[in-house]
Amino acid sequence: MSASKKALMHAHTAYMVTQFNIDNIKILQELGYTVDVACCWADDDSALSPEAMKARRKMLDDLGCRVIETASLRKIFNISELSKAYKQLKHEVETNQYEIVHTQSPIGGVICRLACRKARKLYGTKVIYAAHGFHFFKGAPLKNWLVFYNVEKYCSKFTDLLITINQEDYKNAQKFKAKEVVYVPGAGVDTNKFVASADGRERIRKELGIDDETTVLLSVGELIPRKNHMEVFEALKQMKDAGKDYKIKYLIAGRGKIAEELQNKINELGLQEQVQMLGFRSDVADVFAASDIYVFPSHQEGLPVALMEAMSVGMPVVCSRIRGNVDLIEEGVGGYLFDSKDASTLVTALDRMMAKAEIDRRAMGSHNVAVMENFDKVHVNARMKEIYSNL
Repeated sequence: MSASKKALMHAHTAYMVTQFNIDNIKILQELGYTVDVACCWADDDSALSPEAMKARRKMLDDLGCRVIETASLRKIFNISELSKAYKQLKHEVETNQYEIVHTQSPIGGVICRLACRKARKLYGTKVIYAAHGFHFFKGAPLKNWLVFYNVEKYCSKFTDLLITINQEDYKNAQKFKAKEVVYVPGAGVDTNKFVASADGRERIRKELGIDDETTVLLSVGELIPRKNHMEVFEALKQMKDAGKDYKIKYLIAGRGKIAEELQNKINELGLQEQVQMLGFRSDVADVFAASDIYVFPSHQEGLPVALMEAMSVGMPVVCSRIRGNVDLIEEGVGGYLFDSKDASTLVTALDRMMAKAEIDRRAMGSHNVAVMENFDKVHVNARMKEIYSNL
């Protein structure tokens, strides 16, 4: 081993590093580690604006992290890129003889763990793999179980600590061969992050032309197929066709590769008056304040940060009944659950929420705030410090 302690933080994209691991980097530095970061910067083409990406690069520079830009790890069948990334990571790990390598994401986690095999034997490198949501889960296609389950089980042999972030994954990981499997409630949520301005609700509603009698539904996040916004459109169309006279406005805040496709669907279904896409917003706290119900229709998650952030500001929730979501929302207490592949079940969930008196919806929101105390960054960071210290 080298004289000074070294750690490598690895993810398939820079977004994953800066969105979920800045606190982990700081914790490692506090413990005396020099931290390098390895990722593919070029893959971040939709989650953040170019300006935001520059700011995040500066964030890593300001932390004193050496950034190692790897080949892309997004596509499982791009053998050339995967091979290149493997060789890059293997070279860095064996040259720097890191005490700790912390990797994540299904494809990136596999490549990095394979690249660390020699270093584990020769230098005692400890490999942490954080599973932000296995690709095999209840309701997943059989091929996911046949491929990803067996790959994860095989790679667990080269894993010193496997971190899971939801109960379903934790139970599945017990069947693997990692030296240790732990549960950590995600990356944690800064429960003080979203503080609305004094006139936030009024300002946003005025800007968007929304009156006081309208109930505002909100979704925040990346615009990609997995987030399943289309089902909300279908549910709103069903409600409209059924003659339900709810005054509803559905706001979508975020950017992503299917933004144009979503807008086309809105136009096709004649929902221009009911749905409005806001794009990227720097004033999300005020958008939260202007909204009444948080809608989270995703098909697949690990432990969704966007949902936790909405809960932390006291929003009642209507969300899909999937892994991760069910760890957070209890049916009828913090919100209502629905089938992510059946818009009629979303209609039922929205009907139930709309039938609630405002005071009852606020009670749901207050319950969600209390739940989020267990997912606060303070608790998660303390757990991660304990994990790093005990390796």
